[in-house]
Amino acid sequence: MHRRAHRGAALLCALLLQASAVRADSGPVPLTRLSLGEIGGWIELPVDVNGQRGRWLIDTGSTRHIVSAAFAQRHGLPERASARADTALGPVQGTEVALPPLHIGTHTHAGQTALRLDDLGTLVGPAGEGLDGILGVPLLAGVSLDLDLVGWTLTITDSVPAGCPADTLPLTLGTHRGLPVLDLRVNDGPAQALLLDTGNPAAVVQIEATEPDDATPGLPLAGGARLALAPRVAVGAWQRTNVPVLRLRAPGLHRALAPRVGGLVGTALLDGAGWRLHMDQRRACVTPNAPGLPGGFGLTLVQRAGGLFVDTVLPGGPAQAAGLQGGDAVRRWAGGGVDAPLRALWARVQGQDEVELQVGPDVRTLRLRRAHFLPRLP
Repeated sequence: MHRRAHRGAALLCALLLQASAVRADSGPVPLTRLSLGEIGGWIELPVDVNGQRGRWLIDTGSTRHIVSAAFAQRHGLPERASARADTALGPVQGTEVALPPLHIGTHTHAGQTALRLDDLGTLVGPAGEGLDGILGVPLLAGVSLDLDLVGWTLTITDSVPAGCPADTLPLTLGTHRGLPVLDLRVNDGPAQALLLDTGNPAAVVQIEATEPDDATPGLPLAGGARLALAPRVAVGAWQRTNVPVLRLRAPGLHRALAPRVGGLVGTALLDGAGWRLHMDQRRACVTPNAPGLPGGFGLTLVQRAGGLFVDTVLPGGPAQAAGLQGGDAVRRWAGGGVDAPLRALWARVQGQDEVELQVGPDVRTLRLRRAHFLPRLP
């Protein structure tokens, strides 16, 4: 009797361990590209908390998880002392809360704290609308994080392999204040260390202490920034072509990053490739032969009272060639109405080479085709 009970207990223990192992790995979790523009965007995923599903972003440029005030209130999370998170855009102040277990697929991310912010829009602008929270670099601790940005799925595995798979390229991950860093070359220029920041929807952002002068290649933008196209960007043996590079004047951020780090690598550069991040081993594995980045339509959109409007038209782009101007009212966009959130409007054209829109009181129909029109970096 005792022997049978012992065998039964051992079997139950084995089954529990097996179930625990199944729960430890996430399985493939669908990701969504949350975009407010022509290329790039944030990485959104579903997270279940206390039986409720919410929308979260993955931000490798934040030292802490961050949640909205609405999320904290909905789950009754008491506030602790004031705290801060270091992000790729500088420090953010808030109050600390203890998180309930976060369920990502069949993976449970437990025992975590977060920074509570009144408005996530302070970090991600209009993209913060309706988000529960942001998952920072603590998500990478002790696991293998597989970001498949070809099929747009996430897999979290507790067992971290010793090396990269044979069909991937190994890259070294540095760190700066706990955030991951990649060494990158623009064309044939010198290597520069940039923060790997999936909380930034751009491709490459170079942070400057002073405003770029008129001799700096690129389209002049608001705030003294310059936007240009790099024919080639390389991270180790991995390369991408037709990469937008933004040179941004941000003296405070430059002081915080320099001299070790010169800018940010955003999601637009990562898109179209598979990335396995092993933060504890300071290693990334990336699939080779990523396609060149697509061109753009040359415009931005804004929603305000009265509808959807063209906000900015970039010189030399398809939108300017079609006669669009800032302030034009958009009546239809990409085959549909314009009442949806901006993220839904831009989602309609992801992967599409052409967009059809109707503008103005006379309801003109225009078709814009993507193009590479930015000034090229030498």
